[in-house]
Amino acid sequence: MEFKQIYTPGLAHCSYVIGGKNACVVVDPAREVTQYIKIADSYGLPIKGIVETHLHADFVSGHAELRELTGATIYITKKANAEFEHYAVEDEEMIEIDTLLFQMLDTPGHTPECSTYLVSDLERGIEPAVAFTGDTLLVGDAGRPDLFPDIKEELASKLYHSLRRFEALGDNIELYPAHGAGSLCGKALSSKLSSTIGTEKIHNSAMQKHPEEAFIRSFIEDMPEAPDHFSRCSEINRKGAPAISKLDKPMALSPDEFYKLSRSGHLVVDTRDQLAFGAAHIPGAYGLSLKGNFATFSGWVLPPDQPILLVLEDKNDLPVVLKALYSVGLDQVAGYLEGGMAAYAASGLETARLESISVTEARERYAKGEILLVDTRLKSEWDQGHIECSYHIPAPDVRKMHPLLKGDLPVAFICNSGNRSLLAASLMLNLSGQKEVLNVIGGTTAWIRLGYKTVKGGEDHCEIPVR
Repeated sequence: MEFKQIYTPGLAHCSYVIGGKNACVVVDPAREVTQYIKIADSYGLPIKGIVETHLHADFVSGHAELRELTGATIYITKKANAEFEHYAVEDEEMIEIDTLLFQMLDTPGHTPECSTYLVSDLERGIEPAVAFTGDTLLVGDAGRPDLFPDIKEELASKLYHSLRRFEALGDNIELYPAHGAGSLCGKALSSKLSSTIGTEKIHNSAMQKHPEEAFIRSFIEDMPEAPDHFSRCSEINRKGAPAISKLDKPMALSPDEFYKLSRSGHLVVDTRDQLAFGAAHIPGAYGLSLKGNFATFSGWVLPPDQPILLVLEDKNDLPVVLKALYSVGLDQVAGYLEGGMAAYAASGLETARLESISVTEARERYAKGEILLVDTRLKSEWDQGHIECSYHIPAPDVRKMHPLLKGDLPVAFICNSGNRSLLAASLMLNLSGQKEVLNVIGGTTAWIRLGYKTVKGGEDHCEIPVR
């Protein structure tokens, strides 16, 4: 049996190619599908099957394009109500593809249609050897059930009972999930990308015998923020995403062309480092550094119905940026700035800037009451340790909460390094009209390294309301 796990950084997504004697199957493919064809070619095997464990929410899958290119059959649970050409699998149904036997188990909870596929290598025996668990059972965790807020209690209950199905499986079965640490599909994912059913029975708290009510409560409370694009990506996957090869290619644009489009409804996304963005950027640009979690935050904050213009540090970054944007369903990339900001600056066109300050300066000015300090990290990070009496607003939420920050004081944004605070600061500049906006470079990492004080959630002793 051939086997390969493919890891997509940024999304912390795992997909797989599993091969029998004369054919292979792709499980949970990413949007960019040529990688799977190359792997199959290296095995000398055609791709005959494409398995989707569920309608993924955090990324757009390439199953439709892969089917077009290979003629393979897409297998997905009947409960997905998929609109693309596929084979609708029933609970416990067995499907033989070459020397591989797949059995699908409906395991809803993370989403209504989540499923697990047990795989037997018939050249060795009928007993399952591998379990592709999607986002139901993860290494160290289980998939969050709150992506559909109106039915989150119902889904949490279903997740509880789905996990009970794993108790009957053999301990030796190898477990391969759809995500690892860094994904927002759970809150306590391990950095390990594989495990065994037996190991998870022992060490995964989600698999322990909690009372159902306690389990439901634990899987609804204190979940990380759910990005806006999760529901959108899920629907794209239900319909089947258009082939990347058929999307319009971004055009190289002169500074004049770029500036005119930026003033006529196009979004400017600047992927450079925070220091370069701060020194000079195109007015209205979103600061989304490639050094941060570019794909997730792009999907989270960028309106999907507006064409995008790119500012790159280097033209060689274009394939990386496009792959990330396409992975979250942002397909309308109209063009990029030819020659980058150096060419734009030489043209004499209008620029804007964002003031950057060190943590030392931020600490001094904050102590004097000269700035409003806003922590833009996730709540879990905030709870572990933050600067006393600072506000807490996750970077994407600045879009709706910026009116609360307008006032007489300059607003200084901080995160762990400066990338999310860059995004927050650019949102504040664009949406609020406030001119005095600061980015604290070095972030809480530098703050702690210098020995400056932090407090844990609930330990603040001040009159400033923490949001």
